[in-house]
Amino acid sequence: MTWMPAAIACAAWLGAFSLQLADLGTARFDSRRLDRGARTVVRLHPVAWVVPVVAVAIVGLGVGVDVIARILFTGGSAVTAILAAFLLVAGLVAAWLIVTVAVTRPASDSYRALRDELIDLAGTRVQQDWLDGLRGRLRAIDRAGDLTERLPEPSLRSSFAWVLRRPQRVIPPVLAVLMLVLVSIFAATNPGQAWFVALAAVGFAASSALAVAGARASLALVAAVRETQVEHRADVEHLLAEAQRSSKKPVAGLGDRVARALQILREQQG
Repeated sequence: MTWMPAAIACAAWLGAFSLQLADLGTARFDSRRLDRGARTVVRLHPVAWVVPVVAVAIVGLGVGVDVIARILFTGGSAVTAILAAFLLVAGLVAAWLIVTVAVTRPASDSYRALRDELIDLAGTRVQQDWLDGLRGRLRAIDRAGDLTERLPEPSLRSSFAWVLRRPQRVIPPVLAVLMLVLVSIFAATNPGQAWFVALAAVGFAASSALAVAGARASLALVAAVRETQVEHRADVEHLLAEAQRSSKKPVAGLGDRVARALQILREQQG
């Protein structure tokens, strides 16, 4: 009985530890993609929790099926089994919906999208209404993310504050402390099992180190994204100015074509 709470805490910590690994790995992966110029929109790091959540859902499905089977085949109440099955299905559907919405969410408007549209129409004459619409989209993007906001440096001090921004950086150390306490209680009541306490202490140290490392990697990624956004916004401003100048240039032969069209119209009316 003293081992069961420690085992449950250990299993919970392992699940949270996988969140830390996903957080750190996706932050570094997206940073490298940004550095290489292969990607300008960060899509992987914000959904780093998807794979661990799917793994937990699969484990929960197996545990739920086992519990329902035990209730049914050990003379338990059928109402209890039906209620457990309903809760299991509801939890799986909720997890599936959350993951699906997070993964399939379309990318929001960005400076890169505006820049690509302007590059595609470079050298052509565009209407003023279209340019006004682009400027409206540019203002909306500016309001959504303030490029003038000062980001903290990826130092050790700011990393501790950044840890609180994501739960996968806070929950694992807390669970590691709980696991360390429960394992210590188990070792105190079972002589010769003190090495479990050492393993739990190593787990706490690993979680704390990964929490700080994940925060620093996330800070570096945010800084890289900000730098890319500033460059793309400058390109958009330049391309908008060029498009504005080209839209005001007179079209060669436009007066002759208008005069000819008016003459044809008068002849038809006559």
